[in-house]
Amino acid sequence: MNVKFVDGLVEQLKGQTPLPEQDGNPIYKLMQEKDLGNTKLAKIVRDIHEHRPVTEDRYGEAKQEPEKDIRVMTDATPNIVTFAVTGRKPDADGTYGILARVSMTRGADGKLSLDDFHTSLDPTGYENNSHQYVNLAEGISKAYKGATDHFVANFLQGLSKGDDVWGALSNADYSGKIDNIFDGARKEEQSRLDAGEKPISLRKIVDGRIPGTFEGYAPENKTSAETRSNYAPIVRHKN
Repeated sequence: MNVKFVDGLVEQLKGQTPLPEQDGNPIYKLMQEKDLGNTKLAKIVRDIHEHRPVTEDRYGEAKQEPEKDIRVMTDATPNIVTFAVTGRKPDADGTYGILARVSMTRGADGKLSLDDFHTSLDPTGYENNSHQYVNLAEGISKAYKGATDHFVANFLQGLSKGDDVWGALSNADYSGKIDNIFDGARKEEQSRLDAGEKPISLRKIVDGRIPGTFEGYAPENKTSAETRSNYAPIVRHKN
């Protein structure tokens, strides 16, 4: 892939036409572009997810595809890029609960490696435990040695096509191991709880100053110790 591919994709995303089919996953190709940078990568992934082409229905009338039920919000630094999957609408207080959150670090060689892959115990998002979490990163790393970026790219592509979190996980799982990965992470979390440790805690997030980005949110009645565990690195955007 080269800059022409990136620029061409960006131009396509600016329109309301369907994106052309491409060989392979364009998000994976973007991840391999070492000079692209995390900030631009994050923006293009968001744009792919939010893309709503206008097509003609069977009666010849122009119809725009509806918004997806979920959002992909991002936080990016030169070294780390984080994708937070949330519902489309915020809660009454303006915050978003997280259905999944993926953090990747860009090494000195420019390659992205997986740090965390948190998902709720109910990745479909329909049950009361949807904000209780497990970390799938270790299981994914063992199952997809050297190809975690490919797994993440397929997961993000699935979301962009309208999958829910569990559907995107299943479709990204080209080795048929996601059930074992999920069960292993759930058992690991239960062992932590049985040992008296607190459950994994993910900060709720709010919209950042830049559209599509997020910032962490800590309720005033929570201490810093209660809210600091397992949340994404936050870049405070200043006007």
